[in-house]
Amino acid sequence: MKTIIKLSLALLLIAAACVAAVCYTRAAHARESSVKESRISEIREMVRLCSLEIMDDVALKDSVNGKWLFARCRLEGRVSFDLEKLEFGSRGDTTVVILPPEIVDVRESTSSGSYEVLDTWDNSFLGLGNLSAAEENTLRRRQARRYRSLIYSRGYVRRARATAVSTLEGLFRLFPDPVVVTDPYPEGAVFLSSPFKATQ
Repeated sequence: MKTIIKLSLALLLIAAACVAAVCYTRAAHARESSVKESRISEIREMVRLCSLEIMDDVALKDSVNGKWLFARCRLEGRVSFDLEKLEFGSRGDTTVVILPPEIVDVRESTSSGSYEVLDTWDNSFLGLGNLSAAEENTLRRRQARRYRSLIYSRGYVRRARATAVSTLEGLFRLFPDPVVVTDPYPEGAVFLSSPFKATQ
């Protein structure tokens, strides 16, 4: 009888140890997941801050339907990163952060005096037409597309990506565990093959 009782107690102790081990493992995993999610959240916020702002006064000289426009306009550009495409990996205890493709936005500034028409003329066959508002807007949108291509060819995207990697590496040195930042697209993920030739 004593043997059975001792055996039962031993089985109960083993079962209790197993339950405790499972509970501890789950708690440790939950803590690890929580820390990982917290770290990823911090990384996403850091990447959000790694953006390049550009403001440039440019000359717009272009034509549509034989009608020409010469104007001065201020363009605002921004190189940022899509946080939804931010990828994470791991090598042992090292977290690997992969810089996502860039987002390049160009728009005309809305500040006062940012757009000024200097001259318009008509080289069409009859030469009687005035540049309509729709035609003028077409030329302004075309200018923004050209400038977007220039952001790549002038190296702004390359600079933005290199700065992002350098900034993130500096910040991640403060993390308790090692973090490595990699950039699979140092020249830019999307170089536009535009019909407009970008010039330096």
